[in-house]
Amino acid sequence: MHTVTTNYRLSNWRGEFVDAATEQAFRKHSEADASRSLRRALLVWAALVVLFGLLDYPVLGHGYDFQVLFGWRLATAAVLLLLYWQVRRKPSLVSDGYAVTAVEIFGSVLFFMLYFLRHDMVSWVIAVVAISLLALFMFIPNRVYLSLLASAFLSIGLMACVAARGMGAEKVIGLGFILVLPIAVGFFTALRWQLAQRQQYALLMQVISSNRDLQDEIKRREALEAELKRQATTDPLTGLFNRRQYEMLFQRERQRCNRLGQEMTLCVMDLDHFKRINDQHGHDAGDAVLRHVAQHLCCSLRHSDVVGRFGGEEFVLILPDTGLEQAVAVLNRLREELAETPVPVRGQLLPVSATFGVTAVRQDDSDLESIVRRADRALYEGKGAGRNRVMTA
Repeated sequence: MHTVTTNYRLSNWRGEFVDAATEQAFRKHSEADASRSLRRALLVWAALVVLFGLLDYPVLGHGYDFQVLFGWRLATAAVLLLLYWQVRRKPSLVSDGYAVTAVEIFGSVLFFMLYFLRHDMVSWVIAVVAISLLALFMFIPNRVYLSLLASAFLSIGLMACVAARGMGAEKVIGLGFILVLPIAVGFFTALRWQLAQRQQYALLMQVISSNRDLQDEIKRREALEAELKRQATTDPLTGLFNRRQYEMLFQRERQRCNRLGQEMTLCVMDLDHFKRINDQHGHDAGDAVLRHVAQHLCCSLRHSDVVGRFGGEEFVLILPDTGLEQAVAVLNRLREELAETPVPVRGQLLPVSATFGVTAVRQDDSDLESIVRRADRALYEGKGAGRNRVMTA
């Protein structure tokens, strides 16, 4: 929290963020709006510069003074339109501010020429300069201290013009006091506006950051909830359903099959000589075999079939919508595939076989335990008969 507060600390005299990266991000964020505002201001400025030139002709005629003044007006308008075109192509010029300031200073020269060439409107020029000083701060998007630089150039330049015409020091100083007022009003208004914009941006970024953190926390909680649910319903070693989950799925499928009049079978499967694998190759090899068998079962059976780990090397297979004969055919195919797919462990191929005990789920079966016991008896008959076979009960 302290870091966030530090990043959004503001300079009260520049009206900008102290942190350079944060300031740059703010300028990029507000670049489009500032660019549109500046382009509108440049078009209005260029139009006024040219239109007011029409007032020069009745006074100056078609003489040299008019040609110089109108030529400078056209040059000023051209520079303004050039900046308009450049800003449209590259809005970052607004954020930087130096190009805008250079054009503001260039445009100020027109007032100095008016002061010397239009003697009839000296008071009008001073009044327009005072208004222009306010406009530099309030209507032309720029950084506050750069607007202050442009306004200082315009004010000092006009005072120099007054002094050059032989006016007394008291008039020059008086003019300075007059021009300080619009500069001060414009500066503090622009400063307050710039600070307010950045404060709003800081609040917006903090809200976005908080929302992002909240979304991340929600995702973490959802992932944790999913993981807890997975752990509560699956066997951690094989990823198959645990006893609690496959019992619940069995009840659901049994009710569905009874309602639709479909057959259903249950199988208990046991890996042959699994203890020998653990004794000869270690428990890591045994775990690898269990994972291999679990993956094979999931890939070979239907999505509607339920595969669970019964315990140790035993598995429970629940086959809805499947009669006993069809189940035997499916399980024999599984048995043959397992026998033909040895498990690679530390450079060795370990053969795997399994014995299956399968039974049909009957209407009079009271619970899952009785069905499992019946399938288990068939399984042990298969082991007694030599293993690697499918037996029915």
